[in-house]
Amino acid sequence: MRTTARPRMSWLFTMIAVFLVYAAPASPATTPPAAGSSTGTARAAVDQVMADYIGLYTSSTIDRWRTLFHPAVVVASPDEDGSIRTRSLDEFVTRQKNYFATGRRISERLENVRIDMGRRIARVSADFVFIDEGEERPGKLGLHLAEGKDGWRIVAVLFAYDAE
Repeated sequence: MRTTARPRMSWLFTMIAVFLVYAAPASPATTPPAAGSSTGTARAAVDQVMADYIGLYTSSTIDRWRTLFHPAVVVASPDEDGSIRTRSLDEFVTRQKNYFATGRRISERLENVRIDMGRRIARVSADFVFIDEGEERPGKLGLHLAEGKDGWRIVAVLFAYDAE
């Protein structure tokens, strides 16, 4: 009886193995993303927000620059006295407009940009250089973005200038 049971058991295990190989879902690495959630498309959209974050930071395009931010964005930076200053979108943009209104030549550039993508969220960290009349002030920048009905928006900003 043993001699006939082994071939049957071996055949059964072979059939189970074949079934598992063909019935198992593809691994996540080979499964294409669901419609509307393409990682490449999301990354391209975040890259565009980052390009606009720098490219629209001018006196003449500051109102378009404002649209990159969610209306409830929180902008935070540590102060010299040890406190943490937070600003609303209106406070933050007004401060930028007032600075541009002085007529000073100001701009900003980002270096060492790192973007970490999640499901409809992204985290950006970078070194920034704020340029005021040719004088450069370096610092660190962190942005959090989320994808909503209106596309990708910056929902949180954290920055600090490097120690002098």
